[in-house]
Amino acid sequence: MLNEFVLLLMLMGAGQATAGVAHHQANTGITAEQPQRPSQTDALVRNKLLNDPLSPVVGAEQPVLKIVSFVNYDCIHCKRLDSNLEKLLKAYPQIAIIYKLISYGPEASTAVTRMALAVWIEEPEKFHAFHHALMSDSGMGDDLRIYSALHAAGMKVTTYPLDTQNIIEVNKALMRRLHYTGTPTTIIGDRVLPGEVTYDSLEEAVNIALAGINDSHHLADLQQNKIRTE
Repeated sequence: MLNEFVLLLMLMGAGQATAGVAHHQANTGITAEQPQRPSQTDALVRNKLLNDPLSPVVGAEQPVLKIVSFVNYDCIHCKRLDSNLEKLLKAYPQIAIIYKLISYGPEASTAVTRMALAVWIEEPEKFHAFHHALMSDSGMGDDLRIYSALHAAGMKVTTYPLDTQNIIEVNKALMRRLHYTGTPTTIIGDRVLPGEVTYDSLEEAVNIALAGINDSHHLADLQQNKIRTE
C-alpha cells in the first residue's frame, strides 16, 4: 500500500494537472508532442478511482455502473447527499457507489474516517451500516460517533490499520489532481456533480450513463455480428 501511495504521488507530480470530465478516462493515444508519463498518470488515476480495493464500495457485487463519491464525515452537505445516494442504490440495484473518504487536519482529527476505513478493511460487509450510521449522526463527539456506528454495524471495538491515514492522503491527492475543490463531489459516467445535488440530478446522470453503456454494448454486438457474417 505505501509503495503504491508513493508511486501515485510521484506520477501526479510528474505532469501538469488538467481539469475537465474527459480526464476521468485514460489517454491511450501517444503523439510526438505528448509525453508518455502524463498518460500513465491518467491511467493510474482512473484505476485508482474505479478499482481501488482500499476504497469502500456498496451496492451491486458486479455493477453495470460505478459511481465515485468524495465525501467527508464532518461535511453537512455530504450527509444530505448521502440520503439521495442511498435512495439511488435502492432504485438502481445494478449500480455500486465507491466512497473516497476525505478528512482534514492531523491524525487526531481524522479518527472517524480512519475507523471507517478500518471497518472496510477488516469487515467490508459491515461497512455500509457503519457508514450510514456516521452519516446519520447528529453532531456527537468523535468517540461517541465511532462507538455508536460500531454498535449499529454489529462490531466490537477495533484498531486502526497503520496505513489508513495514507489512504486518506491518496484520496486528497486525487482531488487535487482532478481539480476538485471540496466535498461532496460525485462522478457518474462522464459527469462530475460538485456539491449537494438533488436526487433528480443524480438520477438523470445515472440514466444518461446507463444509456451510454447500453449503446456501447449494442454497437459491440453489431460489430461482432458483422465479423461473423463476413
